[in-house]
Amino acid sequence: MCRFNNSLLIFFFALVWGGDLQAYDLVGRTLNVEGKPIPHVRVRLVTPGEAAYSSTVFSDGDGQFSIKGLSGQPENAQLDFFRIGWQEVDRRSDLRSGTATYAITLRPMDNVAAQVPPSAWLRGDKSSLAYALSNLQCSNCHQLGAERVRAFASELAKLPVDDRVEAWLKRAAEDLAYSGKDKPWADDKENPSHPRVDAWESMVQYMRYVTLRLGEHQELRWGLEEGSVFYNALLAPETSLFSPADMAIIVPNLALNFPVNFDEITGYDDVAELGDYGVTATTRIDEFVLPTFGWTRELAITPGSDRIWFIETDKDRLGGLDPRDGSVEWFDVPGEGSQGPHTMNADADGNLWIALENSFHIGRFNTKTKQWRMYPPPANTDFGVTHDFAYNSDRHVEADSHGRIWITDMGKNELWALNIESGEIEKFRQPLSPGESHFHSLLYGAAMETGTDRVWWAQLYGYVGAVDSTNNATDRIVPFEKGAGPRRLAIGDDGILWVPLNGKAQLARVNTATGVVEARYQIPDHGSTPYGVTLDKKRNVIWAATSNSDRVYRFDIDTERWSHYPLPRRESFIRMIELDPATGDLWTTYSSLPVGKRDAAKYGTQSANNMLVRIRP
Repeated sequence: MCRFNNSLLIFFFALVWGGDLQAYDLVGRTLNVEGKPIPHVRVRLVTPGEAAYSSTVFSDGDGQFSIKGLSGQPENAQLDFFRIGWQEVDRRSDLRSGTATYAITLRPMDNVAAQVPPSAWLRGDKSSLAYALSNLQCSNCHQLGAERVRAFASELAKLPVDDRVEAWLKRAAEDLAYSGKDKPWADDKENPSHPRVDAWESMVQYMRYVTLRLGEHQELRWGLEEGSVFYNALLAPETSLFSPADMAIIVPNLALNFPVNFDEITGYDDVAELGDYGVTATTRIDEFVLPTFGWTRELAITPGSDRIWFIETDKDRLGGLDPRDGSVEWFDVPGEGSQGPHTMNADADGNLWIALENSFHIGRFNTKTKQWRMYPPPANTDFGVTHDFAYNSDRHVEADSHGRIWITDMGKNELWALNIESGEIEKFRQPLSPGESHFHSLLYGAAMETGTDRVWWAQLYGYVGAVDSTNNATDRIVPFEKGAGPRRLAIGDDGILWVPLNGKAQLARVNTATGVVEARYQIPDHGSTPYGVTLDKKRNVIWAATSNSDRVYRFDIDTERWSHYPLPRRESFIRMIELDPATGDLWTTYSSLPVGKRDAAKYGTQSANNMLVRIRP
């Protein structure tokens, strides 16, 4: 892909609509001043008041683009154009004779700090353990849309560059201090790096505190009480997500490599940094804004339902979006107190299975009868983080030969086997990688191997393994190096297990028959932190949901090549991708972790956290 040194001129040739101005198509072409076509320019249309909050298409190899089937008043549409490295400098429009013609001029820009994904700020040796652990631990924080963080960044931006380091460190130690150290920003001539290290330790401890809440001022997660044994344990370095060994590597790496000046990035080549574009003339991405200002977490698609099902974690409810008109049905999760609906998967019969992180319950919602059944945790369960259901190659929750479905308990490194009829739950603790604790191992994704009773699981800090559900014994262990970060799995009918490596930004191919890693494929963006992968049988590709790169990655199994699809907005943290088998559409949600209460009156009700996204690749 060549770099362009001339200004980019984008012509919108026509907005064509019927005589009643109710339906129209938007078409155009992207060119440079020499008349040469420019591909992969993102064209985003926002039409206020419509179910589709935005529609996004991309210019093809000839510079052509179109958005068809639009409704409303074309003059009310808001348009923006985007490709990393380009800046719009002129816009002309002509609305007459049933045609709206736009001329948009863009020029190359050197400083792309306002355009790059969060992964661009992770510095250092991309092959190092420090880089991998920083990916694992820091990608969530990169995506925090907290007003407090934004205000702090704005304050720093007003200062001269030379003064920002001292101001940043002092603020980190004063405002975010949980390390108990006295003035860690003070000058230390013998160890000049010490102030930055201390400041980063304070920040890490602060993030421990924040992640225990749905928001800084909201109730605690997982049913904890402030000052309880588990609350204190999760704040302690020895038992928290940040182990002492990890911190000894991560903190100096951040202090050395994380930039202080966030105002400038130059020399950034989008293709060199992110890989080839996968978008074509037919690619379209639609965002559906939800009517409430909630925290959408995950979604699911059930056979026979016209709705896309999603959960609002902070409001303890389930929603069903009708993409035809944008209407939403709401269903409250039963139970007293905070339930914390988190992960959701469908089965082949139209049921939704939902992990309730705060109450440790498992919920089943029948989308046909609209009835709930709640499964309580095993007796004497004082803590746990129910997380991922084991699903098959169709991404459906499937029972084993004993009538049990399987779910991970992330907090205790256990697999739970739930008997659907009786409600009885059996717990099976899994092996640990050397030096890991049961809490820190973080048992994440799970998958059911086709034609067997074997259930596969992944530890974010440890192994990939499998349990033979006929005898409940662990019969496969696949080791990965520290920092690799196996996360949410996908499995094929051919016995191939696809494993996203969150810390390494890789896709691993595991032969389930032998338990051998046959290949590892590097995502072009090394800081992309793939969270989950989805097998697309019809296209024979793997779709990777990345939480740090503002895009979806596609891996072609036949050619073993990567390509990417930019999402319509920055800081678009995604965890999962669901495939609609009827249409081939991909669906996801933005799942950035909110911190603190959001002021809807000040910032509006539209945020990345209350949108569903449909991708037509």
